[in-house]
Amino acid sequence: MLCFVANCNYQSLRETCSFFRFPKKTLKQWEKLCRRKDRTVTDSDRICSCHFKDGLKVNGPTIFPWNQGKAFDFVDPNSISRKTKQLDNSYDVHEESEEAVRETEVAEGDGPVPAVTMTEALDHSYYRSCESLVQEIMKLEQHIKSLEQEIEELKTKKHPFTIDQIIDCEKKMLMYTTLKADMFNIIDATLQRFPLNYVDGWTPGAISRRDQLLMTLMKLKLNSPILDLAERFCTSKATIHNIVTTHIFALHEVFFEGMIDNKMPSLLKCKSSMPASFGDFSCCRLVIDATEVTQDVPGQDMNAQSHTYSSYKNRHTVKSVTGVAPNGAVVYVSKLYPGSTSDVAIVDHSNMLAQLSPGDMILADKGFTIHSLLPSGVHLNIPPFLKDKGQYTPAEVQMCRKIARSRIHIERVNERIKNFEILSHIPQQFRHISTKIFQVCSMLVNFQDPMIAEIARARAGLRKCRILRQKFEICDRKSRFATKGTF
Repeated sequence: MLCFVANCNYQSLRETCSFFRFPKKTLKQWEKLCRRKDRTVTDSDRICSCHFKDGLKVNGPTIFPWNQGKAFDFVDPNSISRKTKQLDNSYDVHEESEEAVRETEVAEGDGPVPAVTMTEALDHSYYRSCESLVQEIMKLEQHIKSLEQEIEELKTKKHPFTIDQIIDCEKKMLMYTTLKADMFNIIDATLQRFPLNYVDGWTPGAISRRDQLLMTLMKLKLNSPILDLAERFCTSKATIHNIVTTHIFALHEVFFEGMIDNKMPSLLKCKSSMPASFGDFSCCRLVIDATEVTQDVPGQDMNAQSHTYSSYKNRHTVKSVTGVAPNGAVVYVSKLYPGSTSDVAIVDHSNMLAQLSPGDMILADKGFTIHSLLPSGVHLNIPPFLKDKGQYTPAEVQMCRKIARSRIHIERVNERIKNFEILSHIPQQFRHISTKIFQVCSMLVNFQDPMIAEIARARAGLRKCRILRQKFEICDRKSRFATKGTF
């Protein structure tokens, strides 16, 4: 005989518990409690005593797998105050009740049934006593208290800002560093190859090299105060100064001196990536322009103040000459000179023209009257001067338009350089490394997306070709291994 309760596999020939008939008065109620939707109750169906409290039929079926841990075990209020020895005699009372029920079952014709004890009732996996539930509730309450304490500790504890928090978000990377994740990884991997000699003589080991690079780029891009960076990265102001200054020196030495300084691309390389806007200047190798950055008044030295005062900006500034290739890449950045220095004097003193070869062409604006400084065979194209004429001739107007259409790229490059907020105004504390800061910011522009759409499409096409070539090489390698029988 199998128990009628759903998901109960107890059999009368195998188990030691009793099996009860369905009473006629409460048959529908018991049938509903059993949750059997496949068939209805018949005269031969039984319920094992394990589903009854204390194994007694008079208590009705109340113990099921689906109400495990949810049923409440209430004590009869009439028996609480009458006998104080109820707990001591409960076991005897249960035995007497069980014997009375067995006698009743025999009288009804069910035949002899084996006795069931509380230990056997507890053998069901879904049966749990009230004491065990109370103990579990107390453990859970203690666990909740410990978790609440941990949450409060985490709320009060500061977590340092790391690159892992923004590396997967392109907008955040551009906001904090002006770089995408792949370019940041390239710069980081390159710097990791070289040991750093920190300017203050001690190594901040608590912050990783990647986060130190992030800290430096945030200082350059956002010009965040030293105290703000110290709060973000949970460190001291001295540590921030040590890290930022050291990484500016490292970026300048590795990427500017190693890749840009005195390494101007040849005319042949410029022609290989020259956009269509330079169709009238196919021999152009360099487009130059001057840009100024404001700074603090240089102390009490009147001579220095007169040198740094710019009549164009009406402020104390420093000036640099930048040069870009026709494809928009920054290929030359001079040192910073006092704001009163002329463009011609900067070109002459910086020795920039020594890198040019016969046949090269330079595009510039009217301020670069450097014809007398040009090496032999080097040409200069600047907009024509109006002089004493009332207006430009049609040919001069057309020439001005062509030069302006080609020179616009150097203006856009200077705008990107000025987007680094640290160049909005150079304070006194960074004046000794202002040239390195300006050149590092100019170098970082080359790691940004190309500003010329034609060059950007060409770069995307080269990237796709490189990926396809790698896939083809992998497939070819697999096919060669397969023909040899080793793959």
